[in-house]
Amino acid sequence: MPRSRWYPRLQPRRAVSAAFLLVSVSAVCVSAQVRYATGQNVAPVFEGWEHNPDGTYSMVFGYLNRNYEEEVDIPVGPNNTVAPGGDRGQPEHFYPRRQRFLFKVVVPADWDKTQKVVWTLTSRGRTDRANGWLQPEWELSEDVVIENMGAGFPIPPTNRHP
Repeated sequence: MPRSRWYPRLQPRRAVSAAFLLVSVSAVCVSAQVRYATGQNVAPVFEGWEHNPDGTYSMVFGYLNRNYEEEVDIPVGPNNTVAPGGDRGQPEHFYPRRQRFLFKVVVPADWDKTQKVVWTLTSRGRTDRANGWLQPEWELSEDVVIENMGAGFPIPPTNRHP
């Protein structure tokens, strides 16, 4: 059969396939944007680390409460722990959405660069961990903190007030 006789018949099939693909992709995109007021878990976040003047290091953590309205309480204990240490000043009350740079875990100056500080949170039947370590790319500066807090661009050093 010559190509010219059957090729036009394939075009409607391609149009139907393309329409089906478009509808499928649209459905996936819409479902990915669902906002939950309540019922979601809280996930810990490692923000980075700071080199302290005394030679020690601070591992900095925040969290994402996936709820848009619900505040969640997770007492320090088996469902809210930091290793090593257990209770390292981590929050027990979690406001909705993303909360950055909330607490620091200080580690000694001779801390092994590959050793990790791990904050583990279990909520709504899900366990999440934030692993903090001294990877050079995760070092925080004042400018990084300012940019991540939503204040826009940091002020250049020459324009800062003492």
